[in-house]
Amino acid sequence: MINLDFIMKPFNLRTFACDHASELYGKVESVFQIGGISLSKFNLTSLLLIGLLMIGLAGCTSLPEPNVSKLKVMNHDKEKRYFNDKYGDMFHAQNGSIKIELIRPKSMKLEKTASNYVQALQQSIEQEQLDVLQLSIDDYNRLSAAGFLLDLEPLVVRDHYNIDTIYPSITSFLREQGGGKLYGFAPTFQRQVIFYNIDLFDKYNIEPPHDGMTWQELVELAGRFPTDGDEQSKIYGGFTCFGLDKESPLRQLGLMIGFSMGLKAVNLDTMQVTMDTESWKQAYQQAQSALSTNAIHVGGYNTDEDFNEQQLFAVGRQAMLLDDPNYVYDVLNYIGEGKPFRVGMVIGPVDTSNREITRDLNLNNDYVYAIRANSSNVDAAWELLKFMQGDEVASKLARRPDNGIPSRMGQTSGYYGINLDGFYHLTSVPLSNYYDDPNDIIITDEFKEKYEEITYRELTQVEESRKTLDDALQTIQRDAQVALDEANLTRKVNEKNEGGELDEGMATEDMTVNWDDFKTVPFK
Repeated sequence: MINLDFIMKPFNLRTFACDHASELYGKVESVFQIGGISLSKFNLTSLLLIGLLMIGLAGCTSLPEPNVSKLKVMNHDKEKRYFNDKYGDMFHAQNGSIKIELIRPKSMKLEKTASNYVQALQQSIEQEQLDVLQLSIDDYNRLSAAGFLLDLEPLVVRDHYNIDTIYPSITSFLREQGGGKLYGFAPTFQRQVIFYNIDLFDKYNIEPPHDGMTWQELVELAGRFPTDGDEQSKIYGGFTCFGLDKESPLRQLGLMIGFSMGLKAVNLDTMQVTMDTESWKQAYQQAQSALSTNAIHVGGYNTDEDFNEQQLFAVGRQAMLLDDPNYVYDVLNYIGEGKPFRVGMVIGPVDTSNREITRDLNLNNDYVYAIRANSSNVDAAWELLKFMQGDEVASKLARRPDNGIPSRMGQTSGYYGINLDGFYHLTSVPLSNYYDDPNDIIITDEFKEKYEEITYRELTQVEESRKTLDDALQTIQRDAQVALDEANLTRKVNEKNEGGELDEGMATEDMTVNWDDFKTVPFK
């Protein structure tokens, strides 16, 4: 009840109305909520309050505004929509008190191999006072090691934020890259899985693949399909979208098998090439055996032929598909639109030494989001990260796995009838590569090019029966070691001669978003 003694005393009406605006507004609101009552039914007090409110509010220059936090978010998307489509539009619709300003690095002239790269990156981030950082896994590794990122564990504990339903392979990998601490979230990831044509397996009465199969078992499974028929009708067991590269199928399939075993071409501790080993020999022998069955499609992409017709899995002539996710989802979209056959999915191939592990975790096409350690907007930044890693965003992302598999589990979605729960089966460790050089600073591009030339030359001779596999691997070992020694010497000389001057770093482009100009884009 408002004390009305003021009507008997002199007072400043404007001051009173402004000071008591919220209270008066509440009173008037309650009056007008009485529907169907004529004005004559209002008592004198109510009418007086209405008049005071209207006069007072008209005289007030402004009412207090809610506090708005301005959050600076690093963004690499040239088209300026990647972040907003995935996270920004939804976040702002629910968090009007936090205003996001996207800052896109315009250029980073300093090469990542430069000795002062991390210093230049830190300098550019500090210059713009960025709060939330959009990082590659390499930069996440470097900046966390430099103490530049905020440890998220205390915030997780403080807010009782559930990270148990994030795919454990993701959090384990991020902690490993962060020296044992969790400095960021990766809301999406990709991994390599095996898609298979259920109808083809049923037609030929062949047991379909299951989680945890090795390459050897998959090759044997592919070999159970008939190999007769012409090139226009023949059925293949597997494995890639367009078929293995016809110029060097042995090399391509041998690499796929070797990577699943965690094999490397170079040991960075000793700076020795490691191709002439029993493990690599086993990988290429498996590849030779698989190719000899004629059950593996070989062809490669031909620009002169129809794009979709070359994808034999898409047209129902290949039993299993195991390829880069960027290609695979195009195939699934093509199949889903016409629905010519049913598609299943299993996890594999697994490491032969541990059937619970696949080597296919891939964050290269996705980002890790972290908070700058000395940000002045930690609470707002944390709200954004929690939202990006939350159930609502994961539910949206699950409808389009080609945009990244949500790392938050439990958001089951049937993508053209495929249950995405399988993406979280088994433990996934990072995708293997030749060089075991996560920061890409030791193995030079010159060596990589030379290495490709050597392996292509030698393995082609094996395919043409001009050389044994043993002889080819020995030659690769010898010639690649010479190339590595030369490249390593050149790298050290360049580092010694490199100047210490920092480049001007990361120019920025103002990308403040006026959210009223956007409408939420449906996530198809």
